[in-house]
Amino acid sequence: MDPLTLGLGIVGLIIFIITLVSILQNNNHGVGGKVLWIAIAFFLNWIGSILWLLIGRGRRR
Repeated sequence: MDPLTLGLGIVGLIIFIITLVSILQNNNHGVGGKVLWIAIAFFLNWIGSILWLLIGRGRRR
């Protein structure tokens, strides 16, 4: 396996885990919203994580 591909895969996995923890700890969404955001982050990979960080978290209090 190419080292660059392996590195990008590891970075992607770390970003997904950070996104997953952020979704689960967020109080702005109910269970359905969290499941939807997890599915978006999982199936859209990088784009799903970026969308969560930009618009999914909602306003900080």
